[in-house]
Amino acid sequence: MNSRSSLLSGFGFALAACALWGAIFLVPALLPEFSPLQVTFGRFVLYGLVALCIFLPQAGRLLPRLQKADIRHLVWLAFTGNVVYFALVATSVQWIGMAMTSLIVGLVPIMMPLLGRKTSGAIPVQRMLAPMALILAGIVLINAHALTGGAADKPARHLLGVLLAVLAMLSWSRYALDNTRYLAQSRFNGTEWSTLWGLAVGLISALLWALLWLLAPASGAPPIPAARWQLFWLLNLGVAVFSSWLGNWMWNAASQRLPITLVGQLLVFETLFALTYHFIYEQRLPQASELAPMLLILAGIAWSLRRFAHSRSARGS
Repeated sequence: MNSRSSLLSGFGFALAACALWGAIFLVPALLPEFSPLQVTFGRFVLYGLVALCIFLPQAGRLLPRLQKADIRHLVWLAFTGNVVYFALVATSVQWIGMAMTSLIVGLVPIMMPLLGRKTSGAIPVQRMLAPMALILAGIVLINAHALTGGAADKPARHLLGVLLAVLAMLSWSRYALDNTRYLAQSRFNGTEWSTLWGLAVGLISALLWALLWLLAPASGAPPIPAARWQLFWLLNLGVAVFSSWLGNWMWNAASQRLPITLVGQLLVFETLFALTYHFIYEQRLPQASELAPMLLILAGIAWSLRRFAHSRSARGS
């Protein structure tokens, strides 16, 4: 495969992965009667089953290479980067909506280099002040619009939802850095590590769901109809197969074909796809009061990523 074909196929894989990942923000909105923990555990228990089906034919090859340090990292990464992250996202989506949650989580490509600035040689924080001010202005504007609209009667809940989205963004950024660093010196390739990671997150989710069922007091809420439970399992199965397994595989394929600086910038498309799904779900176009802050945030992200890319190019020359 020549360089041009490799770049084109890598770009296609990255866009497909972002389209699949953007769908995770839609599931909690489609299942409002289910708690964020139920949505989280349902998704990852099914992802664990998918990973188990992939793991069994190669268990004899993978298990002898698995060491205690690998298990510790798998448990930690699966818990922080999957269970905690998606529980925060699901809660935030149900409290402040898909659009705002996806915009805040979309700051991950900026936060990762900032968190890893001591090891990645990131540019000085002073150079990031202008684009970060643009992003902050967009976040303030979109929250001001929400607090004067549908969220006006529950401002505390809205602000807490924003905080949870910020925590989700930090959780995923930290996970992505730790996972990349560990995988770089691991004995497993990306596909093998993703399979083991799926097993870990599935087991953790199953244990936590069982614990929640045993310890949670009986709720006075009306029982959820069987048809809604069927939709719950179908949606979570779709996310487990397509967003988790297939999306991760496509992202690994893109990472093998594209420069790492470009791959990081393409994560912005996850936010764009999530916003597209949001407006399709609500069957409307964005209002001017929503579009302006969204464009500010996306422009700030693009500006930040360009500065990171230019800095890396200067260091490489």
